[in-house]
Amino acid sequence: MGYRRCRPTIYQVNASEWLHWSDWEQEVSADWRGLTANNLRPLFTDLESLHLQEESKQSRYKLSYYVPLQTDIRALQREMSRRLNLASMAANLIYSVDEATSTGLLDVLPALATKLHAVEFLMQHQGLDYTDTVFAGDSGNDFPVLASAVPSVLVANADCEVVEQAQTQARQQGTMAAFYLAQGGFLGMNGNYSAGILEGVAYYHPDTRLWMENDHEQ
Repeated sequence: MGYRRCRPTIYQVNASEWLHWSDWEQEVSADWRGLTANNLRPLFTDLESLHLQEESKQSRYKLSYYVPLQTDIRALQREMSRRLNLASMAANLIYSVDEATSTGLLDVLPALATKLHAVEFLMQHQGLDYTDTVFAGDSGNDFPVLASAVPSVLVANADCEVVEQAQTQARQQGTMAAFYLAQGGFLGMNGNYSAGILEGVAYYHPDTRLWMENDHEQ
């Protein structure tokens, strides 16, 4: 986990490069009726607040934009959703903020390409269940997993509004037992970023605490 928000585009990796996972692409492709992200670009070319991200940050089923922070995001998403509906495209619009650059990030994804569905899809293909999995997040685009039955940790550096909304959604869905807010103090760390992930792993899997403490001492 870093400053850059993770997107629910799943890849396999070999020794030299990332490769698209065809099983995942097949899973989500029906929402766009055989079209790809490139085919959707013309729908939004006149929206001045949208700025295409670099080609390296695009994928076959992910259309990514930069958005100025002062943008009325809800109004923008409503207009984009209207156009997608007119084109009979089932899509999700995922907004988050890159804290390092103070830049808004907006992704257009197939409706099935949620972060929760991606995590559960990966769990299924790897033969994992909830007891084998810990998810970590820090922003609004992580809500679907943070409020799910997947054991999750919200790191301590998350914005106060994100913390409040994540807790509210978890309570509403009755999944507070699978939600942990990093507090800091574990191994003398502050609970931010990777420190929060380690704290969350130790919370859900106390047996890992001993080897983490031993490794920390060394």
